[in-house]
Amino acid sequence: MKTKIRTGIGVVLFLMSCLIGYAQDTPSSEKEKIDRLLNQFWELSYGDWGDVQDALREIGNPVVEPLRKKLRNVDMAGWSQREIEWHQRRIAWALGQVKTEKAVDLLIEMIQDRTLHDYGRYEAAMALRRIQPKRAVEPLIAVLDDKTSNPPPRYAAAYALGDLKSEKAIPSLLQTLEADNVHMRMGAVYGLGQIGTKEAIVGLMRALIDTDGYIRQLTYPHLMRLLPERKTEFLIMALRDADWATREDAVKALLEIGKPAVEDIIPLLEDENHVVRWEAVRVLGAIERDWAVDMLIEALKDGDWMVRNEAAVVLVRINSGKAVAPLIEMLNDENTQVRVEAAWALGEMRSNRSVKPLSHALKQRESGWMAAMALGKIRSTEAVEPLVSTLGEKNVQTRRACAWALEKIPSGKAVKPLIAALKDSDEEVRFWAVQALKRIGTPEAEQALKESSRAGER
Repeated sequence: MKTKIRTGIGVVLFLMSCLIGYAQDTPSSEKEKIDRLLNQFWELSYGDWGDVQDALREIGNPVVEPLRKKLRNVDMAGWSQREIEWHQRRIAWALGQVKTEKAVDLLIEMIQDRTLHDYGRYEAAMALRRIQPKRAVEPLIAVLDDKTSNPPPRYAAAYALGDLKSEKAIPSLLQTLEADNVHMRMGAVYGLGQIGTKEAIVGLMRALIDTDGYIRQLTYPHLMRLLPERKTEFLIMALRDADWATREDAVKALLEIGKPAVEDIIPLLEDENHVVRWEAVRVLGAIERDWAVDMLIEALKDGDWMVRNEAAVVLVRINSGKAVAPLIEMLNDENTQVRVEAAWALGEMRSNRSVKPLSHALKQRESGWMAAMALGKIRSTEAVEPLVSTLGEKNVQTRRACAWALEKIPSGKAVKPLIAALKDSDEEVRFWAVQALKRIGTPEAEQALKESSRAGER
């Protein structure tokens, strides 16, 4: 750590000396200062390049020629492709910090030079993107149109042209929307979105049917920014998208809009796609609360179990008493997961009306355990006898849940079955039987616990 601190201090002091020296020294020593700065720069890792940007900007044009020499006059025989790439990227990045006309000249040379590494040309295009010189438009378009080049310099050119906001680039960007490479299409979407003319918007509309979900996800924000009066329309389209991330973005945006979006969301509850109906239930429940209860209750009857499930979850958050009866009906749903979700929802609502239906649901093989958990949350003494009678079920998950629930509803009626459960083959059932007997605390329960403890010691 001390070595790193000393090194960092040394770099800072060196850069300060470069700036002071550049202002005060003679031309002959200026070259020396530049050489020292570049040597120091070449020793820095990528994350530390920013340490020299102020010095590069202060020196300006005089550093361009030395950078050109490093680009053209260095013998790279024996270098790996990785070494060549980062050597050239370093030069392009430095020129991007200088930002003078001479720096732009060299950057344009770099993007046009097919002998350079792809990512050397990429970094040069990104440097031009930061500087935004108008005279770089034509060379960048030429790079973008060059189908014999590999993708990195081409999609960097698309991003740069977008920030330059040149309408001349629109035909090339539109053509790039058809590229096989997804990064190329991403660059085209960005470029068209930044330019934002009618012609560019038409291209963005085309991108909404791209086969890649990420492209569609990137396109919607551009269209909503450029056509704010159609924002909700685009969000509804995004909610119908096959891509999960695109739909999630739409959900978040619709929640931000809130009630004004409700009228556009309601028809989605009848959409032929069950995923769209599921998303609509999520959004309506989050936006409307009490007002949405009737629609959500209707969604409990949806033909798809995912929609029914989500409606139950949302109704729990709203906690409307109107939802109890339809949730009770769901305890007999053909889908196990729906029955589990309905039992969970009733337990969360803590309604005594659901005790008897949940007690009947205890015998359901794959979902009875959640009915027991729900009864434990409601804590009605009416549930003790059904829980006791189910404590001997074959399904271990149900036995565990019953023992857990009986701990929540301490009753002397449960003592004998709980004592029997102390010998259950399942460790978790035995644990909760012990906890329940401790809480009941009758002499019979305490005696059984003592005997069980002594038996465990033997």
